[in-house]
Amino acid sequence: MSKDNVLNVLEESEEKRHRFLAAWKRGVEFLGAELFGPGRWETARDKNQLVPLRKPVEAVFAKESGGEEQFLAAMVSFYDPGWGAELAERIDCDKSVCGLTYNLDHERTEVLCELLRNYQGW
Repeated sequence: MSKDNVLNVLEESEEKRHRFLAAWKRGVEFLGAELFGPGRWETARDKNQLVPLRKPVEAVFAKESGGEEQFLAAMVSFYDPGWGAELAERIDCDKSVCGLTYNLDHERTEVLCELLRNYQGW
């Protein structure tokens, strides 16, 4: 893969980790801090302090609106792609990246774009 790849997926850096965490924290704030842990989103210094919590996520998933379900499934997929795919299967939408983001507002779409651009694996 060449260095001019727009996403620079092979290039790991502290800056990318910082940008990913900042975007992740914005996503956590949108969805609700009670769905992530074990840390607090305000003070988390590492993404592992804000992992999606299965029981709370599963409990609220079916109660969310279509857009919030899509955003939650997309966020979870960064942490656990298999679980994210399971959540996406429950939603009446196209299961592609575009399908999961189509109904989102600009702010949530920006969060997912920033996560994708700075993702270095979990």
